[in-house]
Amino acid sequence: MELDLTRIFVKVVQNHSFSKAAEVLNMPKSTVSKAISKLEKATATKLLVRSTRRLRLTDAGRAFYDASLGPISQLEDAQKSLYGLDRVLTGLVRITAPEDLGTFVVAPAIAAISAKHPDLRFELNYTDEIVDLVKDGFDLAVRIGKTRDSSLKLRRAGEVVLIAVASPGYLKSRERIRVPQDLRKHAILCLDIRTIVERWTLRSAKGTVHVPVSPQIVSNQMSSLMKMAMAGAGVALVPRYLCRDEIDSGELVHLLPEWSTPGMPVSIISPLAPSSSARLKVSVEEIQGALVRALAEGR
Repeated sequence: MELDLTRIFVKVVQNHSFSKAAEVLNMPKSTVSKAISKLEKATATKLLVRSTRRLRLTDAGRAFYDASLGPISQLEDAQKSLYGLDRVLTGLVRITAPEDLGTFVVAPAIAAISAKHPDLRFELNYTDEIVDLVKDGFDLAVRIGKTRDSSLKLRRAGEVVLIAVASPGYLKSRERIRVPQDLRKHAILCLDIRTIVERWTLRSAKGTVHVPVSPQIVSNQMSSLMKMAMAGAGVALVPRYLCRDEIDSGELVHLLPEWSTPGMPVSIISPLAPSSSARLKVSVEEIQGALVRALAEGR
């Protein structure tokens, strides 16, 4: 089997398109189509189901792609390295991250990388859903919480903790919050996660307490909770990295400053070891540094 056929197949799957793969490979679309047909004929195996709107991998095609992605990426970077380090730092890096962490921490890190290495290109997808990195063609992901897939390469970046905040205007007309139990008397703005919709777990040097809550507003987005808290809707639990400037300006008040939620691990994961690719190595190191700084400020 010719190695170039496998490389073309990997590019078609990564780009979800024969046309886009042809652009990346700088060859006619007809050459790409013929290469896939030749590969399927040589292996006597159907790899892709083609229609006018989309491509779909067969089970055999999925298995072949999963097995080929790593070796092809490593060979490409090894070949580029023959032409010098600057040439290695080219190409596309696809990243997925939670929406708020991605917007406020990852995006500035990507801007910094782009300024240093203008030949790198980035595609960012923000979602709180756990996506299949190999299946969906992502190079790396930022994840909050425990990572169970042992086949992925992982780097820890710290922990995210949540703190209670409210606006000065809201607090003026409400009972003072001196201890966590006082939160039961207040309007609660809550993230749509089962473990905190019914009760808030807070800890300090004094120990851990569980406060039953009945949220007035539930949202799947941290930044929207912060904005509602700023508008006087109630008390929200949000990461400090998200509301640091608003606390410093006085738009929000940090309630119960000795208390915060238990930490949730934040990791950078990738199907490949970052050291296997110069563009991955640079991206992971920059993003990890930004996460470490942002999360350390939140402690």
